[in-house]
Amino acid sequence: MRRLALLVAFAFCPIAFADDPPPVEMGALARGFALPNLGRVDVEPGGAFQQRIYLNDTNEYTSVANANESIIIDGEATQLSYDAHYGITDRWEAGLFVPLILQGGGILDPVIEGWHHLWGLPNGGRSDAPKGRYLYQYTNNGQLLLNVSQGSVTFGDVRISTGYRLADHLTARAMLQLPTGDASHLSGNGAAGGAAWLDGGLPLHGFFKWLTLYGSLGYSYTGTGDVLPDMQKNGLPFGAAGIGLRLTPRWDAKVQVYFHAAPYKDSGLGALDHIAAPLTVSTSYRITPRTAISLGFQEKANVYASPDFGVFLGLVLN
Repeated sequence: MRRLALLVAFAFCPIAFADDPPPVEMGALARGFALPNLGRVDVEPGGAFQQRIYLNDTNEYTSVANANESIIIDGEATQLSYDAHYGITDRWEAGLFVPLILQGGGILDPVIEGWHHLWGLPNGGRSDAPKGRYLYQYTNNGQLLLNVSQGSVTFGDVRISTGYRLADHLTARAMLQLPTGDASHLSGNGAAGGAAWLDGGLPLHGFFKWLTLYGSLGYSYTGTGDVLPDMQKNGLPFGAAGIGLRLTPRWDAKVQVYFHAAPYKDSGLGALDHIAAPLTVSTSYRITPRTAISLGFQEKANVYASPDFGVFLGLVLN
């Protein structure tokens, strides 16, 4: 009977994993800011425990200059993360996020150049850059303010979070980000931070019942750290908007755009002073009632201010 009940639940609960938002990777210079993943519109029920293991690979390249400044952003980060959520009550959950980050020259450069050529997107000079290089360098008025050229394997900033369901498909959340990353390797900025935000969803009905619209809006505060401290902003508004599509009872897909304010000030370079808007497309397949796999890719929706390209593979366990 238990097996039959599981099969019935499997067949008639097609949105069981619709609350699994795509991961979003920030550029290395924004990685130390308290910017959470968005789009989980509900909380885990009391006593439930969900685990997510994601492998992300994100590549970025920018080389621009003006009369006073120049910046080179050229690197790739592979992140293995563990993300857990536990339902304390039916309305209240707690979460923990732990990332391990490997940074270096990477292997995605030729893939990205081919992808951009296929869709007629700008490469921004990527094809002229040295292959396999890892370099984050910023100069202002002749002063070298940032120079990171060695790859690394380090932990990133650990995040502790909580969420409280205010109503159906509406959750208030808060997060504390601990400075466990290494600013000298750009896996953090050496300062603690926090964020508060709302995640809300709007399942549609009738002919459009296979669609769910969702959005998020919040504010982040990060203490002044060790990465361009004189230019760093402390407070950043952020948000996201997305569409979830239920393709079959087992299979869904999502399109999400994330945005956050420019993390630095007093610069005329887009890599530092433009709003970032990474666009993520993902799909999830439910193998069993308690297990799903997901994969997707991330592309920048505006030039210079977001990572160029990313791919990810995930496993969700309930």
